Amino acid sequence: MNTFSRLLTVSAVAVSLMSSSAMAETYRLATNVSEVSTAGQLLAEFAAAVSERTEGRVDFRMFNDGVLGEQAQYFQQVQRGVIDAGLVNSGTLENVAPAVGVMNLPYVFRSSEEYAQVMTAPEVQSALFDATAEHNVVPLGFISSGFRSIYTTTPVESFEDIQGMKLRAIASPTYMEMLSLFGAVPTPLPFGELYAGLQQGIVDGAEGGLAGLYVAQFGEVAKYALLTNQTRLTDFVVTSKRFNDSVDPADLEIVREEFEAISLKSIEFSDASEAADLQKAVDEMGVQVIEVDTAPFIAAVHPMYEDARADDAKRGLIEAIFAIENRDF
Repeated sequence: MNTFSRLLTVSAVAVSLMSSSAMAETYRLATNVSEVSTAGQLLAEFAAAVSERTEGRVDFRMFNDGVLGEQAQYFQQVQRGVIDAGLVNSGTLENVAPAVGVMNLPYVFRSSEEYAQVMTAPEVQSALFDATAEHNVVPLGFISSGFRSIYTTTPVESFEDIQGMKLRAIASPTYMEMLSLFGAVPTPLPFGELYAGLQQGIVDGAEGGLAGLYVAQFGEVAKYALLTNQTRLTDFVVTSKRFNDSVDPADLEIVREEFEAISLKSIEFSDASEAADLQKAVDEMGVQVIEVDTAPFIAAVHPMYEDARADDAKRGLIEAIFAIENRDF
């Protein structure tokens, strides 16, 4: 190869590398969970798979533990295109897309199997994603958390025992109403302030995933876990329109494929990991797990279903879910 040919080859390689480098970009993905939580671990796996398959052209940088703000704050930044993607739960989404509130109805899912059937049904996904897409974000998919129950700093054994208790609630109309119907006093509190709130008596307990007793160390101050299993909070990852416009279509398809795989994995993964974390809270922190009759809890929230069916924005979704589950209530 003569000198001129070698120069042409070197130039071509340099141009190719520069082009490849120009196409590569790091995208910010905000969460309010720790990297060792169910969602944190699954999102890390998702990001690694996307980076590998796109050869680094799409590289997600994780910002966990609310370092970019609480969910409502970084959701607004995703809407504006300032942040590329964010993990937003169905409670937060309900505030901007009321139809999503159907997914938060207590006891709408009675088992993990029912949850899987509903969340993977095309008609349900389409309805949820359409409702969310109206708000200047593009849904990528869901990540399942486990069932949520109630934990407290003082002994509880039944429905009657939580009457009048101040329980931390997600700032969602559905969750607030649910706890009120349970007879408790719903008390909105940022997740990052919950430990201090339990410790200082600002709240008597919380409605949430029992894995948090170990993962977030709540079991150091809340020693009683009431197995009510009233809701199964769903996390969604939403992306900005800027992100979707800037990523090459072929790479965007890879992003969607990898997230779908994570969504399906999250159901079984969350059940297993959260059961393991709860057992650690029992073994290492002395948390007591109390089996409870859920019939009074289910009866208390019946009016919420009547209201949802009377709401034009929610009726179609709840009827679709009940058809899948083969139930009337």
